[in-house]
Amino acid sequence: MAKYTNTHGKVYTFTKQGIDKVLMEGNFECHRFFGEPDDMECINPRGGPFIKKGQMLSHIIHDAGFNVIVESFESLDNCYIINVREIEADLNDFSHLEDGNYIGGLTI
Repeated sequence: MAKYTNTHGKVYTFTKQGIDKVLMEGNFECHRFFGEPDDMECINPRGGPFIKKGQMLSHIIHDAGFNVIVESFESLDNCYIINVREIEADLNDFSHLEDGNYIGGLTI
């Protein structure tokens, strides 16, 4: 579980529900969503966090345990289910840093 405190001091909790769902709980009295109710592009509680499709959830809530990509949202009573997918990149692959001809950050 991860906690996110927004700019207004409201706390939102994120709990993994298996490998492809995250439960987001908190105060949704003043929030917006963009898109159709059955196909939301993003959710935006007042004061954050602003979460949209395609973002890596760990970059938003600042918790490395949530290295997943946001796919879609489901609205429930006073919470959201965030449908996610795992990252397809190898986080331990540093091959792009190997053997280059660099001077001061420029390729020669």
